[in-house]
Amino acid sequence: MRAVRWSLPVVLAAAAAVAAPAAALAAATPVRVSARPVTAPLSTRAKRTTVVVKNTGRRRVSGLVVSVASARGVKVALAGAKRGKTSRALPPLGAGRAARLGVSLSRTGRGPQRGRLVVKVTRRGKTLTSTRLAFGPAPARSVPSIPPRTPAPPVNPNSLAGRYFWGSQYTINGIQQFTLYFTGPDLVFTAATESALPTCAAVSDTCKPYSYDARTNQLTIDGKPATLTGRRLEFDSDNYGEFGFPPAGARWDTTVTYSNSSGLCPLYCSYYTENLTFLPDGTFVRDAVSSGSGPIVDWAAVPPDSKGTYEIRADHTLRLAYADGRERIETVANYLNDDGSLKAAGEGILLGGDGYFDIRD
Repeated sequence: MRAVRWSLPVVLAAAAAVAAPAAALAAATPVRVSARPVTAPLSTRAKRTTVVVKNTGRRRVSGLVVSVASARGVKVALAGAKRGKTSRALPPLGAGRAARLGVSLSRTGRGPQRGRLVVKVTRRGKTLTSTRLAFGPAPARSVPSIPPRTPAPPVNPNSLAGRYFWGSQYTINGIQQFTLYFTGPDLVFTAATESALPTCAAVSDTCKPYSYDARTNQLTIDGKPATLTGRRLEFDSDNYGEFGFPPAGARWDTTVTYSNSSGLCPLYCSYYTENLTFLPDGTFVRDAVSSGSGPIVDWAAVPPDSKGTYEIRADHTLRLAYADGRERIETVANYLNDDGSLKAAGEGILLGGDGYFDIRD
């Protein structure tokens, strides 16, 4: 037997054909049924309730039969039904008319106090609509216990912990970059952050003491005065801007460039430029150019483009996974707007303490 290939239009048409009878039945069934629940626990004394059958259509409906399914240990008495029966015929219902039927429920000595019975409306043996008649109190919902919340420690207004500032200055030896990462209430890290955010346990060559008074906005770093104004900081004749951390899983659509030089420029210089293109699908492309000039040699080397995938992680690092199996991990941060929101990546990001910017026209 040859296999039959189904095209998508054919499959959709077949599905529509299968669904058509059910849709047609629903459209041709204006009869609705509802049952008022018995909220008290069922006992040996009968509890009364009401079942309502309504014709919501525009034409008279006849030949309807309503039935209440019995259950073990539960006695059902339907008004108008023959003795011992739990179903009865209804008179014709005009458009918009309803029939109200009394129902009595009780239980035997060991019958259930709580449960549900099915109420159906049929016509010529076919079920038109149904509902459930609940009796007894609704089961209590288990509410998971919530451990008491440990109150958060009060925020120290005189601490700059977690704030990250970066600045740069052009010199004849290239661009000098400066970092201030406040690791706690009294220490600030002053070197490039590289592949992981640093911690400071004590004063060292890279961890300097600081003090800050929020009320007077007085800041000193390593015994020297500094000025903090919004997202800007001035210290030791250098200007810094504040950076924040992008959320884990963030995606970018931009090309950013890091460029610097070393030597005694312009007499003898080495230049380095790296371009990183980040795409919204999580891939990146890297290209770099190195060049140098001097009295002895002029050279230029352009390494082949490399590519791979990138991931911004919860520990505030960026992982570049190259297609050849290598990886590169550096801390990552974006410039902040005055309101504390992140600027677009093209307006400035820090990778391991180096500033990258979109310099395209």
